[in-house]
Amino acid sequence: MTLRIDLKSAILALSDALDLVGVNDFQHGKRVAMIARETALMLGLPDKRLDRLVCASLLHDLGVSSTAVHRRLLHEADWDARHTHCETGYCLLQPFAHLSQVAMAIRYHHTPWVELPAGLDEADALDSNLILLGDRVDACLLQLGLENPLFNRHGIVDAVASLAGRELSPEVVEAFLAAATREAFWIALVPRHVQSYLVDLPLKDWRITIDFPQFGHVARLISSIVDAKSHFTAAHSLGVAQLARYLGERVGLPADALAEVEVAGLMHDVGKLCVPDEIVDKPAPLTPLEFSVMERHSFETYQILRHIPGLEQVAEWAAFHHEALNGHGYPFRRSAERLSPEARIIAVADIFQALAQERPYRGRQRVEQIPHFLNAFVNQGVLDGDLVALACADLDGCWRAATPEVLPASA
Repeated sequence: MTLRIDLKSAILALSDALDLVGVNDFQHGKRVAMIARETALMLGLPDKRLDRLVCASLLHDLGVSSTAVHRRLLHEADWDARHTHCETGYCLLQPFAHLSQVAMAIRYHHTPWVELPAGLDEADALDSNLILLGDRVDACLLQLGLENPLFNRHGIVDAVASLAGRELSPEVVEAFLAAATREAFWIALVPRHVQSYLVDLPLKDWRITIDFPQFGHVARLISSIVDAKSHFTAAHSLGVAQLARYLGERVGLPADALAEVEVAGLMHDVGKLCVPDEIVDKPAPLTPLEFSVMERHSFETYQILRHIPGLEQVAEWAAFHHEALNGHGYPFRRSAERLSPEARIIAVADIFQALAQERPYRGRQRVEQIPHFLNAFVNQGVLDGDLVALACADLDGCWRAATPEVLPASA
């Protein structure tokens, strides 16, 4: 496959996805990266180390997909379970050659300086402590408000100084105090300046290109974060991806399109990270207000994926999974003539897989019940009738593709 993806763009997009988990605490990872980098500049770290630190900071909360967990991490510094997401992030990054460079720093970013393992590499120890510093500073910023960080700096500086020698390395605290004397340090943390700060960084060692099959592994990483948000959606994205590819094979899509439609399936729900846990897991119909929050997720998926050069088409296929042929879907109100075969495949795969899984408001449907629901959507003008007929003609094969870790409903 000739399509190649820039790793820096992929990391920034993944950071955008992780930012969604905060819901109202947007850009947490990016501010941590800025605070850590500006402090590291005072330590005289070379560009290569600075770039690695930025990437580690952007991804430090890779193990968090729950909005409830995110809230506790920001507001409870001594929460007993705070290390769980560090281990999760570490494990998720291990299989990736380039990304695994930052795994150790992420593993220990909630470990106090005096408790870091004796055998930990010096660079990893420093990076983890710089991320912990950024975490602490940003928690203070969020509590005080981001409208004017410069005005609130003195209390934050005093709080950081009190952590020297225990939570934070004295060297790191000294460097932070030096960086914090500059008004620009604080003004740059205002939301409208954060994105441009990071986009402007060259991150030379992370401007490598990866081929599409390699990006598929990154997409699977992202899907695992999304699906971990709720036990009701365990392996949902993987099932959608596998079924989408299975259906694509049966309609004769070429190999390149099959790989892309699989990635679209893996990443179609990345925007759901912005939906609070209590809405995702609600065991009753959503209120109009709650549904309006849920409707955001496919738009957020589009916004994240379209900024990765080369994924513009995949972004559409992924984001249109709640569009309808009759033009009454969401969020773009696309009608039949503007929905490609690939987008239609994702839509069928999404509904089929969801029916094959338990949800908080209903049980899992048996395999023989699925045609009834799919054909109802066809009659309503939502799904493509030919694709639904194809799926219903091969129910067992589609069920196996859609339920990678789900026992057959008739068992």
